[in-house]
Amino acid sequence: MSPALANFLFEAANFLLLAALLGWVLFKPVRRALDAERVRHEAELHESQRLRAEAEVMAEQTRHARQVADLEIEQHRQEILGGAKQEASQLLTEARNTERAERRALELELEAVRTAEATELAGAVGGLAAEAVRNLIEALPGPSIDTMLIRAACEALDSIPAEARRSAHVESARPLDTEGKRLLEGALGSEFKERVVPELGAGVRVTTPAGQVDASALSLARHAGGTVTRLGTELGGQRSPGGSHA
Repeated sequence: MSPALANFLFEAANFLLLAALLGWVLFKPVRRALDAERVRHEAELHESQRLRAEAEVMAEQTRHARQVADLEIEQHRQEILGGAKQEASQLLTEARNTERAERRALELELEAVRTAEATELAGAVGGLAAEAVRNLIEALPGPSIDTMLIRAACEALDSIPAEARRSAHVESARPLDTEGKRLLEGALGSEFKERVVPELGAGVRVTTPAGQVDASALSLARHAGGTVTRLGTELGGQRSPGGSHA
């Protein structure tokens, strides 16, 4: 072996030995550094995954909260709209009821005016009719109309008990004639009290403890006037818009 080859082999052996020594010396720190970097990287990866998962959970919670808020807002809006619609409907109903009430009040007022006018007119007509009946009866021959009315009074007195007729008071438009006294004594007995009341016009008015029988011209006139007034009032009520027969 030549000295140059031997020298080369020696240097190569030294280099390999030095490289192995350096590799053995430097391998552990590098490996530790690599392991630390790998652990750090894995930790960062796990932390990133954890943060991502938390972000997704928070995002889901946020979406859910937003949905709940939107639902509550919609419900509140519907409640407000429903309350507004109900209030508007109530106001409209009240307005309609007020309008109906005012219209009904106006109709009743008009009806009352018409009824009052009809009653006033009927009263005036009834008064004229009563006066006409009274004048007609008073214009008839005295004894004959008085006798006719006394007979009518005696027939009505038959419905009153006999014991109540014994203390009767007889009022006549003029002094009773013989025929009138005879008729009244037959119905009342001879103990009745007599009094002249010219306002009666004709006939008699008999008052007993059990009731009164009025067969006078004044009573007939009032009855006729009352009948005319009632008929006029009923006719006016039928013609009014609010009447029962309208």
